[in-house]
Amino acid sequence: MPASGRTKVLTPTTSSDGHGGEQSPLHSFFLITMLNDKAISKLAENDIFFPYEGEKRRTLDNGTKAISYGLSQSGYDIRLSPEQFLLVRESIAPFSELNPKAFNERIPVKTPLIKGNDGSNFFWLPPHCCGLGTSLEKFSMPNNIMGIAQGKSTYARCGVILNVTPIEPGWNGFLTMNIVNTTDYHVRIYANEGIAQVMLFDVGEVGQAYEGAYQGQSAKVHLAAV
Repeated sequence: MPASGRTKVLTPTTSSDGHGGEQSPLHSFFLITMLNDKAISKLAENDIFFPYEGEKRRTLDNGTKAISYGLSQSGYDIRLSPEQFLLVRESIAPFSELNPKAFNERIPVKTPLIKGNDGSNFFWLPPHCCGLGTSLEKFSMPNNIMGIAQGKSTYARCGVILNVTPIEPGWNGFLTMNIVNTTDYHVRIYANEGIAQVMLFDVGEVGQAYEGAYQGQSAKVHLAAV
């Protein structure tokens, strides 16, 4: 895999009909390259993630053990911001609905940041509940790069699922993330520590960069919008 992350284009080829003749050409297609640590480091020179950690970190600045964050071999582990965490739960009336085209802003409930005895900070995520948080890092996606985010293994082993949609070429802002507790227990969701790994792909220069409703998101949680 080249460190440059450039997209390669394969030219059309023809296939045989088994009798010495040729059938119609096969369609041309792209090999989309997943970026490694060297290529991500080059992108970081233009602040694709800010702030940026050029190596994997496993402790906080105060020396407390942390869920890892920063540059990995084939991705970048972003952190959860301590600024805001909203619980999405039935809070105003029985059978309240969630309408993605007209989201009721009264439903999400802000939960406080708790300071742990070990120097860490966390939010409680109740059983069978989902929360909305934001990345500590601001994204500035180039017009040829898209991102896919996956949850951290440490949280997965605790029954916590991360739901983040694709990060489009040209998008910029702070990433709103949905975090789901599938267990019967309260789970600590740590701020300022790793929450997701973002894998980056060179898809070639797009014809139209992202200009949707979530462009330029601030450091607070942004609810569903159309």
